[in-house]
Amino acid sequence: MKNITILISILFLSLISTNILIGQYSNFKGISPDEFEIILLGEQSHGDGAVFDKKFEMIKDLHENHGYNLLVFESGMYDNFKANELYKNQKEEIDIFKQSVGWLYTTTEVFQELLNYLETHPELKILGFDSQESTLFEAYFLNDFKSLCSKNNIVISDEDYTEIEKTMIVRDFENYAFNEKDCTNLYNNINAVIEKIDQIPKNDIETAVLVQTFKSVFSDLDFGLKSLQKEKIAIQNPRDKQMAENLIFIKETYPSEKIMGWGASYHFANKINEFEYTLETEEYIKNRIALTDSIHGETHTSESEEITQIKELKLALPMGQILKEKYGSKIFSIAFTSYKGDFFNIEIDQTTPILSPPSSSIESDLKDQNIKSTLSILKDSSDKYYSSALGYIPLYANWEDIFDGIYYIENMYPPKYIEYDNEKIKTVTYKGSSISGSIIDDDTSEPINYADIYYSDLNLSTVSNSNGQFNIAREKNTNGYLVFSAIGYHSDSISIASAKEYYNIKLKKAKDDITLNEVVVSAKREELSAEEIIKKARKNIEKNYIQTPYNQDFLFQVSQLSANDSLHVGEEAIIKTYNKKGINGSNKPENSMFAEIEHLRANTTIYEKNKWSGVGSMWVILNRDIILSKSNVLYRTGSYDLQKHRTINYEGQKVYQINFTNNSPGSYSTGFGYPAPEASFGSIYIDEENYAVLKYEHHIERPEYETKKYKKLIKQTHNIVQTYKNINGKYFFNLLEINTTADIFSMEHELLNTKYFMDKIISKNIETNTVRVLTKPLIEVKKGYKPTSKDTYWNDKPMDFSIDINAINMKS
Repeated sequence: MKNITILISILFLSLISTNILIGQYSNFKGISPDEFEIILLGEQSHGDGAVFDKKFEMIKDLHENHGYNLLVFESGMYDNFKANELYKNQKEEIDIFKQSVGWLYTTTEVFQELLNYLETHPELKILGFDSQESTLFEAYFLNDFKSLCSKNNIVISDEDYTEIEKTMIVRDFENYAFNEKDCTNLYNNINAVIEKIDQIPKNDIETAVLVQTFKSVFSDLDFGLKSLQKEKIAIQNPRDKQMAENLIFIKETYPSEKIMGWGASYHFANKINEFEYTLETEEYIKNRIALTDSIHGETHTSESEEITQIKELKLALPMGQILKEKYGSKIFSIAFTSYKGDFFNIEIDQTTPILSPPSSSIESDLKDQNIKSTLSILKDSSDKYYSSALGYIPLYANWEDIFDGIYYIENMYPPKYIEYDNEKIKTVTYKGSSISGSIIDDDTSEPINYADIYYSDLNLSTVSNSNGQFNIAREKNTNGYLVFSAIGYHSDSISIASAKEYYNIKLKKAKDDITLNEVVVSAKREELSAEEIIKKARKNIEKNYIQTPYNQDFLFQVSQLSANDSLHVGEEAIIKTYNKKGINGSNKPENSMFAEIEHLRANTTIYEKNKWSGVGSMWVILNRDIILSKSNVLYRTGSYDLQKHRTINYEGQKVYQINFTNNSPGSYSTGFGYPAPEASFGSIYIDEENYAVLKYEHHIERPEYETKKYKKLIKQTHNIVQTYKNINGKYFFNLLEINTTADIFSMEHELLNTKYFMDKIISKNIETNTVRVLTKPLIEVKKGYKPTSKDTYWNDKPMDFSIDINAINMKS
């Protein structure tokens, strides 16, 4: 370490001699940012709070003192272009950038500070260089691209547009990977489109961005296909190559602007392949895995896989190397490192301590000199030493060849994540104030599952379970009725004023051939095909479903059962939600929804480990919603064979039952990704008068897949049931239940266990007039929530996380 000490001491002496740079540019001691066109600001992982805070300081310095006006994130290129357009045209607030920049950054306090800074410094622009696009790309790109082609008289068939949407936007390309003919046709079709759009004059930024984005996303599709085909690809070299091309594109699009890059240090590295793999590095990898296991209980990759990944850095060609070759001394890259502290490990969703670096490392040397924070300029030395600047794993290298500078911060801490301070809701619990019972078929005495139970004059409702049982709070401020209804049955009701605590409700089957209530049919109704009925249902969404902000309260229950021990475990919560855009189809419906947990209880601690387990998974479940999500028969109708089965009764109205079978199962048509479903089928029920979707049933079967760490085979099936309910002329989500069966086999196909999972969301209340704005994203609803041990809300509500295995097997 003597050579490192001498090197750093020489640097400090040189800094003292350049006192103008020290005094004037404290964040950039030893360099003049005015000399560069691009400065790349890396980070060890994506959970380094001290680095985020320092980078924000540096960004303000570079912008205010050195004319750097473009902040380019490791986030989707089109995503951020679109966010700028929507914000500039006042169609969205500044928070739209929380959808264009990765959630790893946008959920932090420092990112909110950055957005506040942008509002007062409009000349600073956020862009993205990544080929991996996200939310805004999925929502807007295809329509923008179609418009571009139309304006330039470029003809692309509907079939090709569907293929583009399926493979490049929804990223459902698994079946192409294993079908040589289809894969070849896909490449030919996309390359033909690229030839056409290359002829478009790039006279404006929007046109240039759309063309570049198409090529960029195609490169990501190519990377994904080759990965599935097990083609040997070093690290993420194709992605890095495309990200470099995207950043070069941005620089050429804004030639007079200076760029600040924000991303992982790995991507900004130069000749990382010249590092030396040592036994000391390997020991650190093993210790890191052991530490992670002790915190989280398991890791996603094995020890050998982690070691292989590090060794493969010998084959790495990151974007930083491509950019260095092009821009030379006009680009300056900075990595960050620390000696101690904690970072947020995004792989396990937990804070993780940093292992002490080797004694022969730059971190240890700076620690020995009692330096708390400094930028070390790496030049004029051929010495090799350890640094943990890449993922907190010490690598032995001549770091001058990899980065231009290393910013040392002695003590790392995780990012400060946004805390949402929504006003606490005052609630009143009426002990013992509920009405419960069972709903059964009057002829057969069989239970009627998923029947609707609702107040005639309130927006309060519930749904019967798979055994026909129900429980609903007794409301005192009503003179109305409690109504019981189910598709295919005549409705019934009871007066609330004289209601008992328990009822057995018998509903009579209705004839399919019925007369509409108080409607005189004067002409023969047009006979529609199944395809036409679903098309009308899709067309009438804005008419049938609320299009303005509203609040809705849900009971969300998550349960699981292992056949080996017959132990039922679960978690449930009352969750208040705010949907700011109403009910519309989206590839990511959770982006318009905000929520707060009002009450929560569980009979286990297994859901406490991360924010997306248990009731924190509500955003995932809503991606199965027939109206909110687009990956289903309503929107991807071309992927299904349809059959108009019959018309049946529901509350005096005729309802079409349309059966469907998926002819090309995959994430595009079902929403379920790897492994792509091998079969799916079901039924959709649509009102004959207004074409509102009232009920949706879907059965999905997925092929076996192998778990990497535990070397087991898993085969899953899913059963989805959803209902919508008419409230004051608009239809609202009423029930969504997903039952999953997972058979677990040994590698020799011996059945080891079967696990059953149930996710059930039931509407409790709806408010459309006095709407309360919530600010906590649904995806973050569980983060930071601490349940109280004595919540009286649950006093008269028995805890029941049981799963009816027989009912699940019957549906299968």
